[in-house]
Amino acid sequence: MATVYAHRGASREFPENTLAAFRRAVELGTPGIELDVHLTRDGVAVVMHDETVDRTTNGTGALAELGLSDLVTLDAGQGEKVPTLEQVIAVVAGKTHLNIEVKANAAASEVLRIAKSSPTLDWAISSFDWDVLRYAFAQDETIPLWPLGIGATEDILALAEEIRAPQLNLLDHAIDADIIAFLKERGLGTWVWTVNDPQRAKDLAAWGAIGICTDDPAVILEALGSLRETSVEGQRRRG
Repeated sequence: MATVYAHRGASREFPENTLAAFRRAVELGTPGIELDVHLTRDGVAVVMHDETVDRTTNGTGALAELGLSDLVTLDAGQGEKVPTLEQVIAVVAGKTHLNIEVKANAAASEVLRIAKSSPTLDWAISSFDWDVLRYAFAQDETIPLWPLGIGATEDILALAEEIRAPQLNLLDHAIDADIIAFLKERGLGTWVWTVNDPQRAKDLAAWGAIGICTDDPAVILEALGSLRETSVEGQRRRG
């Protein structure tokens, strides 16, 4: 059975990359959560996808030019704030697996420091910036490292061998049964993003995908038969 990951938390129900979205993913019993990390001007690891705050908050400006004191004044949607990585770990540690996508090499050392300081956190590092993964591998060869890519290219296959990656994290549109089988023959699992269609999730799971990342974990968990009954009842009570 493929492991379901909540993409930026339960981002169909709550603002992406906020504590509300992460708490909802935990409530649903989602086995994994994916999130994105950048550094602020003062070197704090914060959870946000974009390099600027413009799209997801009521503020403007580049994260690299804003301090944490600036971010705490912003509304990230529905009254939520931009969380720090440490705040998110406090919510999810010991409850679900965390896929930390490091957006740039500058954030790598701080992310490693924070993640390794939580003894109950089950985690992995992913990145499109493959130098992040090479850096992490040089620091600690036991960290699970997941290369992000669009397709199963020769370059990403070479990187996976270099850093002993157990899987590739690939774009949904680039995946079919043959690709999953090909990667399995190479000793690699296929983790797929971003899948919001229940039938597509079922197909990927049947073909042998080991991970499915979705904006709507409630729907995909239900499609795969692994939604917590208590969470289903909670949804019904909320109408």
